[in-house]
Amino acid sequence: MRRTTDGQLALLLSAVLFVLAAWPVLLVAIPPFQDLPNHLAAITVIQHPAAYPELVFNGLFKTNSALFTWLLLVGRVVGTPMAAKLFVVLVLALGALAYPRFVLSFAGRRRMVVSVFFAWPMVHNWFVSMGMLDFALAVPLATLLLVGLNAQRQGPTVARGAGLAVLGVLIWHAHVFPLLVVHMLMAIHVITRDTWRERWLSARALVLPLLPSTALVATSLWVHSTEPVGAMTAYVELGKTLPAWELFYNLWAEWFWSFTFLELATVLPCVAMGLWAIHKWRADVPFFGPLAFAALAALYFFTPYVATNWFHVNSRFIPFLWLAALVRLPDELPRRALAVLGACAASYTAGMGVDYVRLDREWTRFTAGMSAVPVGAKLLPLVFRRQETSKNTRNLLHAWGFYVTEKQTSAPLLFAHSRSFPLMYREPPPLQLNHLVLES
Repeated sequence: MRRTTDGQLALLLSAVLFVLAAWPVLLVAIPPFQDLPNHLAAITVIQHPAAYPELVFNGLFKTNSALFTWLLLVGRVVGTPMAAKLFVVLVLALGALAYPRFVLSFAGRRRMVVSVFFAWPMVHNWFVSMGMLDFALAVPLATLLLVGLNAQRQGPTVARGAGLAVLGVLIWHAHVFPLLVVHMLMAIHVITRDTWRERWLSARALVLPLLPSTALVATSLWVHSTEPVGAMTAYVELGKTLPAWELFYNLWAEWFWSFTFLELATVLPCVAMGLWAIHKWRADVPFFGPLAFAALAALYFFTPYVATNWFHVNSRFIPFLWLAALVRLPDELPRRALAVLGACAASYTAGMGVDYVRLDREWTRFTAGMSAVPVGAKLLPLVFRRQETSKNTRNLLHAWGFYVTEKQTSAPLLFAHSRSFPLMYREPPPLQLNHLVLES
């Protein structure tokens, strides 16, 4: 049999990862992700501004907006629910495509094959299950950007540099945070070159393609630093950090684990890959060498969980820690170990299918009173039980959004305290009606 090329093998492995992660999407009309109904409600508000004078549209030319741009444009053709479903498929497809190619680029063919036995929970990761889909899109795009920058490091071309510049802008439109991490990794790589000439050549190859996105990142950081706080954010506690045990727990729960204990098999690749990465932390991998690995770990452990108007802040470094772990895997494993990991993957994907159906049924029960609600009604959702089946997401927290999409009811729990959202309060609401207070 003719030997497959590296590209063909990577594509085959990506197809396997995609099927494992994406087939449950076929079982439901809308994927049962925590924040997704809130985002769908935002689209309804944008489309009916006269009905929601208390909210102002922030526009789409900004970071954290790819999902809403997609829903508004593609939704005109196929409807908003189908557009949301297609966006999820896109996110999963990009993840399945990115991770094998990333390992192939940085560690070679043999390690790419091994990595697939560990990467299957990373495609449908926790950020996808939470419905944080802009960030979930930006991570695989940033992974592909790293692949392109690695090729640019080895042989710079003008055409590739232009393509990387465009990709950087797309990542910024999805979410600025992964782009910040890429900038940090490039800076560490350039600074740690042995001679000034090597630093100059590395900077010319790696920094120039990032300059357009660098300008956008700087603008986003300035806008974010001037965000209104206080009454607008309901005086939420800032600078909140987590205890050490929770930080280690989140390395699994806020990346590998999706919904329930039916996906408990994800613990095995997480622990095995983590221990091996610690053992091999000194490995000199481009962009992910010892200093970069240590910097990512330090930022994760010492960055607050809540800072300014961002939540889950330090958790956003987790994907890149696991990318650093992926490229440190061995080139081969015993067949028995691969069989065990394969069985874990089979258990995981079956459990995901079951959970999709169970969580969708909970949404159906939550919206059972839809027919009794008049169009345009004032609705104050008080959700005392924010999760039922799901253990790792609060599946019912934003299910009220379906009342907005179906009946254009009021939307007091809409994400609206920051310019990073598509909509924002025109004026801070009474404290007890701020969505950050209501939802907790």
